[in-house]
Amino acid sequence: MQTSTAFLRALKLLPALLLLLLHPGAAQQLTAPSSAARPSQTNTWLMFLSDVRLSARWGLHAEAQVLRTHTSALGLQNVLRAGANYYATDHLLLTGGYAFSQSFPDAGYPVPIGPEHRLYQQVQFHDTGSRVQVQHRYRLEQRWVQLQPTAPHVFLNRMRYQLRLTMPLIGKEMAPGIPFVTVSDEVFLGFGRRETAGLIKQNRAYAALGYQLSKATGIEIGYLNQLVQSPRENGRFEMNENLQFSLCFHPDFRRRVADE
Repeated sequence: MQTSTAFLRALKLLPALLLLLLHPGAAQQLTAPSSAARPSQTNTWLMFLSDVRLSARWGLHAEAQVLRTHTSALGLQNVLRAGANYYATDHLLLTGGYAFSQSFPDAGYPVPIGPEHRLYQQVQFHDTGSRVQVQHRYRLEQRWVQLQPTAPHVFLNRMRYQLRLTMPLIGKEMAPGIPFVTVSDEVFLGFGRRETAGLIKQNRAYAALGYQLSKATGIEIGYLNQLVQSPRENGRFEMNENLQFSLCFHPDFRRRVADE
């Protein structure tokens, strides 16, 4: 019990350690010189997220993302993610799995051309003890990325941290029929001998309004500001503005088993 408590405390301290990385020298990495800056892009991001709880300890994760632009009929980038969830406690979720990302050429947008394969490990901590619900998400990714159409895949490491705050607009608890507001920020850090210059690879700031359709289902419509570094052009960043639509489906089948 003491080990579990210490682990949860360490998770809460990690955001402060990450913020220390954003000292003036590191923060300059997020500000590209005017000569290297690209024009901002306006896109639409469609999201489907699902955590299915099958038992007291185990569940499944499924995710689909489609990033569309005005010039890409197929979608600029499509991501499929699947994983196995382990519920260490009601507030601590451990996940491991695989993700596939397919990018399509689009003029001026700094994404890999070829398919990308990822393995990932994730720790997610929920604090629902107050009206403002807090979620910390820590993710490690091992990525096999094809930077050019005919080039071999390159192995890259990435760490991601997301802080998400959600608050109901009516009452004190999230419940069916309740609108809510949510904000989040996620920073991407690249590391390893094959990484290009700069520790910070991407930052995503998000704000949205949502509606809880049922206990398991919610929808969100929001704005995602994405600052991303080109994997092929060291030190060059682009600011992208995305209108994001999200469908979240998190069914819990433990009750059905108990009723039987």
